[in-house]
Amino acid sequence: MILFVYFALILVKKHNVAIQKLVLDTLEDDDYELIAIHSSIAPYRLAFLLNKNLKLNLSRKEEDINFEYNDITASFPLYQYHDHFQYHTYSLLGNKFSTKIVPKKTVPDGLFVNTENIYTIKHLIPELKKVDYFLKIETEASHFSSKIVLTQMLSISQIITAYSVEYAALKSKNNLIFE
Repeated sequence: MILFVYFALILVKKHNVAIQKLVLDTLEDDDYELIAIHSSIAPYRLAFLLNKNLKLNLSRKEEDINFEYNDITASFPLYQYHDHFQYHTYSLLGNKFSTKIVPKKTVPDGLFVNTENIYTIKHLIPELKKVDYFLKIETEASHFSSKIVLTQMLSISQIITAYSVEYAALKSKNNLIFE
């Protein structure tokens, strides 16, 4: 979403006073496609397969996408490729973050101490919990279609399925704004 701010200077003739008015306009920036990917492989392996089959050059960013959830910081991997010739930016994002919760103090449960591991899972897009990865394709070309990319992705045997997502209907679509 792009936010435009402009100032208007209005002169009121009645009181002969200059009034400054701030007007905020928002425009939806619908220039990207979002593809959901179901795959059980590691993110670096998926990036490698997408690079090989889609002729991309996805590389891991130094900074992951981080979100704070109460006392947990979830870190989602980000791989990006900027195609300067086609004016496309491809971003491969992990949707799941799993971490072990360490209990603050252990309470004995009879003769034995409960030592089972408790894990919590956080999602980048909670509405789509079963999705493993997202491929976000930002483009300046109005004629871009993700159908060709989807067809090439579905030919990769390690990808279970992939499909386009209508991101405008997502409640947590702002999590996809990370630059």
